[in-house]
Amino acid sequence: MSDIFICYSRKDSALAARLKQRLQAEGWTVFMDEHIDAGYRWAEEITNQLAVAQAVLTLWSKNSINSRFVMDEAHEAADRRIIFPARIEEVPIPYGFRQFQTPDLIGWDGNTEIEQWQLLVNSLRKHLMPSSAIINQDVRKQKSIDHQYTPSFPAPGQTFRDSLKIGGEGPLMIVIPAGRFLMGSPPDEPERRDSEGPQHEVRIAKPFALGITAVTFDDFDIFCQVTNREQPADEGWERKNRPVINVSWHDAQDYCFWLSGQTSRSFRLPSEAEWEYACRTGTSTPFHTGHTYQHGASKF
Repeated sequence: MSDIFICYSRKDSALAARLKQRLQAEGWTVFMDEHIDAGYRWAEEITNQLAVAQAVLTLWSKNSINSRFVMDEAHEAADRRIIFPARIEEVPIPYGFRQFQTPDLIGWDGNTEIEQWQLLVNSLRKHLMPSSAIINQDVRKQKSIDHQYTPSFPAPGQTFRDSLKIGGEGPLMIVIPAGRFLMGSPPDEPERRDSEGPQHEVRIAKPFALGITAVTFDDFDIFCQVTNREQPADEGWERKNRPVINVSWHDAQDYCFWLSGQTSRSFRLPSEAEWEYACRTGTSTPFHTGHTYQHGASKF
């Protein structure tokens, strides 16, 4: 797993390689598709690396904004809120990405003292620095912060809830183990869609936690009440522990951000690979219960 995935056009390889070198000098691991090991399929390796990257450095140029591959990778990074764009040529930032802070590295010669480079690196540091390191800095400054702590991460298969600062508890989570799986569906699977293939192996490099159920009205309504947001309509579905509906992608992102502030963890939406990996629970059948959906519980 790499800390940073560089998303770029092949025609910008020289600058991308210079950025990789400087970022590695900061102590981060960096992936760019300059070399794929023999035996690996290019598209599969890119998908695997993007799925586990912690940050995606996207380089905007006249070539990259016209590259379908760059735009696909950038949209994936934006959906996961791990995109860190930089403009390397005088081009308009693509529609849908203008809300992200975008340093100008036009004509960058590798100078790490310039303001725009420092802006990029400081943003990456804040995102990639472990929460324990941030808390340790606070300890040195304040000497006594008993109210701050880094929560332990339970073992794979265990469940937990985090306490909220406003009182009460957050959603019930379960820890998913690291591993690898075959993502997508085989061509002969009944009711398969073209978008579900081709199958490819994806590696999940480290454990992560996922909600036991979809976010419920109970959990989301608390967020709405505290933040003075209008509660989503239930359309007669009823509220309580029913899965929340009528929630936009931006609403979901805001909910994750709020949960992160209410706890000592970092909440986000799962990637497509993480979601499918968790839902399959180690199986290769259409449903984790087999070839047909059945009620019942299962776990890794």
